[in-house]
Amino acid sequence: MGFKEMLQLLFLFSFVLIGYGVEGGRNSSSKVAVKNIKTEYGQIFDCVDIIKQPAFDHPLLRNHKIKMSPSSLPKEIEVKEHSSIAISLGIELKDGGCPLGTVPMRRIEKEDLIRAKSATNFGKQYSSNAETLSNDQPSNLFATQTSYKGKFYGTRADLNVWEPTVIGNQTSYSYMAVTDVLKLGQANSILVGWEVNHKLYNDFRPHLSSTWTNGKTQCEDILCPGFVQVSPDIPLGAAFKTISSYNGTQYSLTLAVYKDPVTKDWWLLFGNDNKKVGYWPNALFSSTFTDHATIVQWGGGVTNAGIEPWPQMGSGHFADEGFKHASYVGQMKYIQENGDTQDVDHFQLSIDESAPKCYTVKPIDSESYPTVHSFFFGGPGGNC
Repeated sequence: MGFKEMLQLLFLFSFVLIGYGVEGGRNSSSKVAVKNIKTEYGQIFDCVDIIKQPAFDHPLLRNHKIKMSPSSLPKEIEVKEHSSIAISLGIELKDGGCPLGTVPMRRIEKEDLIRAKSATNFGKQYSSNAETLSNDQPSNLFATQTSYKGKFYGTRADLNVWEPTVIGNQTSYSYMAVTDVLKLGQANSILVGWEVNHKLYNDFRPHLSSTWTNGKTQCEDILCPGFVQVSPDIPLGAAFKTISSYNGTQYSLTLAVYKDPVTKDWWLLFGNDNKKVGYWPNALFSSTFTDHATIVQWGGGVTNAGIEPWPQMGSGHFADEGFKHASYVGQMKYIQENGDTQDVDHFQLSIDESAPKCYTVKPIDSESYPTVHSFFFGGPGGNC
């Protein structure tokens, strides 16, 4: 099945600062941000009134009442930090980010949309549904572990942050996903992690990224309405300042996707202290995904236009090279209906190495992570 649904709602966002209210609504025709924040990497984030952010241009969210926090947070099992994993990733906006009552939105220029539209011809999919090109090469390759056919109310994991080399339309990313089916054209799903994507971000650094689908639309970050931002200083699309180095300090991104047991919204939580980035309202989705996910997947992926050799995944090194050399997904957990977190059982996981010549997966031994499942993944790419 061809990949046809991508980013149908692309448009250029502009913003307005108006009075704070209790419901979200469509922006007016005269639109101004209260503050602009420019990062050291040249990104510009506009601080816009939280109730007038682009999410509420979605027809299903025009009367949506914003939640500033989920009704509860996942009940944490103690997270054991590896001594070489640093905490700060340098993603937070400076000086506390946006003023009270406003949230940061990455400025989307016309040129960004042109680049993004080109890039998404070969956008992210899942490891069981690689699109086939005219030359019979898949546009996506993966190194993942997947848990099937359960009732999942979220997941949490550490994603080792690297800066793999990509060119042209290529992308390379590390992610975790919750979904109801691995066929993207039919899926309700949320995918979060980091991504190197020059066409989308206009640089070659890893960025905090997300993708959601509802069987009709697929959208990255805020390129179309849907995700409700609540954090004043951790925006989608922000570049990471600190990146892991080969045989050096390792940096990991701790994320959780969590189904609010009361509102049924899907929340994005950042860090060991569960900072609330924002949420995807339940109204965006259908089928069983309005209550739970049936599949969880973790790992790495790459996309390619089928012309150049395939790009690096993760650190650019194979899984068997181990810690400080290969990339990893660490301390994987399920979130249960009552909010409890549960360690992932590796016996319940399926491994997908869609191109083992270029990318591999290997579970981490118990000495590195004694209580929870983790694995190495990645590779150099090339002629796969």
